[in-house]
Amino acid sequence: MFDEATLQQLYRYAYSLTCDEHDAYDLLQVALEKFIKSNIVANQPAAYMKKIIYNQFIDDCRRAKIIQFESLEETNLPADFDVQTLEELLVNEDMAKQILQSLEPDEREIMYCWAIEGFSTSEIAKKLKKPKGTILSKIYRMRKKLIEQFNDSSGGVVETRL
Repeated sequence: MFDEATLQQLYRYAYSLTCDEHDAYDLLQVALEKFIKSNIVANQPAAYMKKIIYNQFIDDCRRAKIIQFESLEETNLPADFDVQTLEELLVNEDMAKQILQSLEPDEREIMYCWAIEGFSTSEIAKKLKKPKGTILSKIYRMRKKLIEQFNDSSGGVVETRL
């Protein structure tokens, strides 16, 4: 049904929404069960699975009242990784976790599309059915928020390259 690479991609998508390894596995498991039970033959099964994952995540959040839904006016930012030493990779992994934890679910979804999948802002807007200006606005506000957050926590100046 799904190859290993597709399952890994679906897991990364679930992780970008939940920001927790175990919750991402649970979310993927529930989505796979729903996909199998639906008996729907989809032209693009991975895209259909992402929709199931997203809807299940929203249902779970509403049920648990974990998140407050706000207007979609904030954005995300990718982490830049080069060939580095193990220590630098661990620092970047910690920073990526901090970034993901500071984001709202809608922001994490934009970050996933932009940083992981490599979509342009136009493609993200089309995929999320939002105006391109909203996506650009969210990205701008997210950059500003993250720069302020990391300037406060590090006591130094974060590069505005974010």
